[in-house]
Amino acid sequence: MKRHFSIFLLLSLSLSPIFAQKIGDFTSIAPGSQDAALHLPLTHTFQYLIEHGDPITSGGTMPDNFDFTGYVPINGRSDTAYLSINSERAPGAVTVLDIDFDPAFKEWHVLASTAVSFASVLGTAANCSGAVTPWGTILTCEEVTVGTDFNFDGYNDLGWAVEINPQTRTLVDKRWAMGNFAHENAVVHSNQRTVYQGADSNPGYMFKFVANSAANLSSGNLYVYQGSKSGNGIWILLNNSTPAERNSTLTQCSAVNATVFNGIEDVEIGPDGKVYLAVKNENRVYRFQDSDPLTGTTVSNFETFVGNASYTINYGTGSASVPWGGGNDNLAFDSDGHLWVLQDGGNNYIWVVKSGHTQASPDVEIFARMPAGSEPTGITFSPDYKFLFMSIQHPSSANTSISQDDAFCAPRFFDKDVAIVIALNNDLGVQALPCSPVLHQPPDSSKLSTDDFPTFKLTLFPNPTQPGETFYLQVDVEKEDIVKVEIVDLMGKRILTKTFSLSEGSNRFKFSLPHVLPGMYVVRTASEHFQESQKLWIR
Repeated sequence: MKRHFSIFLLLSLSLSPIFAQKIGDFTSIAPGSQDAALHLPLTHTFQYLIEHGDPITSGGTMPDNFDFTGYVPINGRSDTAYLSINSERAPGAVTVLDIDFDPAFKEWHVLASTAVSFASVLGTAANCSGAVTPWGTILTCEEVTVGTDFNFDGYNDLGWAVEINPQTRTLVDKRWAMGNFAHENAVVHSNQRTVYQGADSNPGYMFKFVANSAANLSSGNLYVYQGSKSGNGIWILLNNSTPAERNSTLTQCSAVNATVFNGIEDVEIGPDGKVYLAVKNENRVYRFQDSDPLTGTTVSNFETFVGNASYTINYGTGSASVPWGGGNDNLAFDSDGHLWVLQDGGNNYIWVVKSGHTQASPDVEIFARMPAGSEPTGITFSPDYKFLFMSIQHPSSANTSISQDDAFCAPRFFDKDVAIVIALNNDLGVQALPCSPVLHQPPDSSKLSTDDFPTFKLTLFPNPTQPGETFYLQVDVEKEDIVKVEIVDLMGKRILTKTFSLSEGSNRFKFSLPHVLPGMYVVRTASEHFQESQKLWIR
């Protein structure tokens, strides 16, 4: 009998286990239209981190319209970080999570969540994408401009790159010297002075900002690109010293006949040193060579890197010619130089352009397809490139007909904005066997009979326990089994999910919940053969 919490080995997978060494190793998923599910390669899995409406520890709840999801490592580590999440809305918002990886259970924990205050600059809006700076701050970008100046500081109220410190959850400042336009994204060079950025508008423009001092974006020179999209060009210096000059960025670009792009969504620097830019309404990712990031005034080899074409996708059981489509959005490179392209449009794919790709000899794959109504947003990797952090924005609230198992065999519905982490199966989650159906329907409880649940005994001790104290769950069963254990609070929020392999006889498992408040919780166990719940008191 198939149940919501059933766990069994899929025969279709058991005969040919799939192994991958790096996050960019996968067989492309088959192309298709969006449905209620998140489609990933069989080699990969995911974990929820936070979703719209979840309480945040600083007070209030998580706002919607998740966008840039920036991983800021603590001391360069890949197992602990500040995760900064933009909310593309009005008023805008940025929420910073303290996250920590538990290597024993291969699970990320959210230790704290805090909303950043923008009150000192009269707020922010449409916080779209952004960047992680080499010095550990976040640039969150306002994708909307206004001509108002309600605090009389001389600057337009919106249309800036905004720097925040995720460690202190504080605003550094709006970076006026980087120009006033519909900021979508930016990338900061390792020299800590050069920033490449684009305007997500039509007309939109490509900019280079060179700060006067390293790790200080408060002043510097702002240039705009003028030249060919298939050839060479130059950087033109804009007037950028006074508030009036900084407010007039777009007007100045038009006056100098800067090259027009129809919506620059993201800019990244590749491992080859070239600058890559995604232009959503031109259906392509361009790249070019800057003569020198600090002093160069010329650009060479401006060209289309990918897009505006159809590519043959080999998905294991077949192949298909798939049009690139429009809406190429966020960009990121992995450790092998593969370019990950998140698509806002069409079937909302995550494309991966392999490091050896050229337009003449294409090498493109589809990594993921988003749930209905949604687009993939933000993308950053941990320093070891084992974990991909991103968000799923505005999925359909009707995506409740199908649930799918996460890395811990917990059923998930993609009906709200959510920030997730994606990794190889071996790097995320502890599962003796694959979860049951990757996609499955909720059970009809009226059809369950007592025959479905053999005799067993569930014991929790010590109970009551204290926050952080070790406690044990013991299950005595009549046969070998795979059991899922969930701990939830009284509001139904999932605190912990694990799966274990049980052999005949007594099985004892150790738990600790150091980050929960005192109160009553429910421990639920379920498998193909039994299910039972017990109360756990933490005081």
